[in-house]
Amino acid sequence: DVFVQVNTSGEDSKYGLDPTEVADFVQQLPAFPNLHVRGLMTLAVLPPDPEQVRPCFARLRKLRDRLRPTLPPGIRLEELSMGMSGDVEIAIEEGATVVRVGQAIFGTRSKPDSVYWPTPT
Repeated sequence: DVFVQVNTSGEDSKYGLDPTEVADFVQQLPAFPNLHVRGLMTLAVLPPDPEQVRPCFARLRKLRDRLRPTLPPGIRLEELSMGMSGDVEIAIEEGATVVRVGQAIFGTRSKPDSVYWPTPT
């Protein structure tokens, strides 16, 4: 089971396909029958105001909706993986079906977020 990661924030510090590359990439996925493509995923910006993540999530949902009519056989993009502990409500409002809420369960990390997501200089 895999998700196609999309860089909806446009940040150099994030991995994933540019949204303009996803349609062509998805068309190639049937060539890999051992992959079960569950959907799309994104990592949003990490702003001080959680509401600023909404455009990243909306962009992924709209991309998925735009791709659905043209998907090759066997590719359905049923899931949207987006949102973390600090923005889970917004992610769900924008259509998330999978969220990552580790900090909400286990508490804050022992290292600051900047260790995991460095700010480009």
